[in-house]
Amino acid sequence: MRIIFKLFTIILLFSCNKNEDPQEQVTNDCTGEYASEEIQDTLVSAFFGLDNALPGLLCNQPGSLLDGMPVNFIFPIDASTLSESDFEVVDSLGNILTPICVSLAPANENGENRTVLLFGEFGTAVTNPPVEVRVVGDLFTTDTLTGESACSEIINLNGITTTNVIPLADGPSLFFAQRIDDNLNECNSGTQTIQVAWNGGVTPYISGDTESDLFQYYVGYSYCSGVLIPHEPISIADINDNDNFHQLCFSTSDEIVKISIAANTVEDPNQDPNLYSEIDVSSCTQ
Repeated sequence: MRIIFKLFTIILLFSCNKNEDPQEQVTNDCTGEYASEEIQDTLVSAFFGLDNALPGLLCNQPGSLLDGMPVNFIFPIDASTLSESDFEVVDSLGNILTPICVSLAPANENGENRTVLLFGEFGTAVTNPPVEVRVVGDLFTTDTLTGESACSEIINLNGITTTNVIPLADGPSLFFAQRIDDNLNECNSGTQTIQVAWNGGVTPYISGDTESDLFQYYVGYSYCSGVLIPHEPISIADINDNDNFHQLCFSTSDEIVKISIAANTVEDPNQDPNLYSEIDVSSCTQ
């Protein structure tokens, strides 16, 4: 299969005009104020990741077991404005539930901070699952850092909601990708680094794999003559830190505009494997 992939790639690359501009991508020009629908879109999803499986000690509640729910945003979150009172979770019976505590950890390194982990009681997986997450406090986003390709702006997220609450039994999927440069780049080799984010924490699903093996299941794509050209990463970085971010190291100088990953290669903390997933690489034109 690897030989077929490489032959296919070589054929496509030789058919391309290297000076041709890539197909136009959808980008945000980062000028002016964001419209209300754009602000709403910053809240991508919530993931009912664990049901009564986290130790209450994480929220100074010894002796209890808590639910865990990652809530995912396109823009990075200002940690100084984050509080459990910023969120409400609505279950299928209409009950409004407030997290006991919240945290950006473990995905709180520079260039991350896009996933808030809610701890508390948010319903039951089968009979009364959570169906909506609301931001009800003055939670602010923050600017991106030097080395991030994605756009951001300082916005008050109070009032935005999502009904895209992924059930406990579903596996994880990609929700964000961007190009990473400068001090944020953790790759030790290659010419281009793409950061990807999952909607929940992931670990290897295939027996015998370690996180350093996961690069072989990802594929990056560049554009040539309107055709997506596949590129295999040469390695993976930002691993073994128990969060939902990876950095993919590529040797190609062709701009990577999309990332995909094969099904049944990673799993969430509930041991549910992923389906095939793909995501466009965010790019901001200043």
